[in-house]
Amino acid sequence: MTTDRKKGHFTFRTAAVLFVISAVWELLSITSEAPLFGEIRGGGGAVVYHIVYAALFLALGIGLWSATKWGYLLVFVTTAVYTLDKLQFLLSRQAMDSYAIQMQAALEPQMPGMDRVFILQVLMLVLILFMLCWWGFALYTWWRRDYFKQDKTETKGDDA
Repeated sequence: MTTDRKKGHFTFRTAAVLFVISAVWELLSITSEAPLFGEIRGGGGAVVYHIVYAALFLALGIGLWSATKWGYLLVFVTTAVYTLDKLQFLLSRQAMDSYAIQMQAALEPQMPGMDRVFILQVLMLVLILFMLCWWGFALYTWWRRDYFKQDKTETKGDDA
């Protein structure tokens, strides 16, 4: 049995599932603090932050799974939102220091003497790598944009 799937089918379906899982994770983390406007914030700001990301990830998962035109566009919108959010975090020394202090305190029992400068460097590297992965996925999406064009034979009804 052969199937005539467009290139990118497995990748986009897998990404869709992972984005839905990310949406669920955001909802499970709804009370967790979040980097927002130069500070690590809790409360209502963090709740809104997590809800916005959960909605974006859920919509992206649905759009990628169904290969819709809006799903294609949402990849780039979400990439831009994510990039701006993480750049704002990276460029905020106060938020980065605050987060590194929290990580240092959490890691202290397992790794005594962990240097905060090292934690900051690792955090910056991870954030940059995540942004590069987002842009890599956006580039792949643009490269496989034909996947999001509906096949005319699928949209017309069978009158026979």
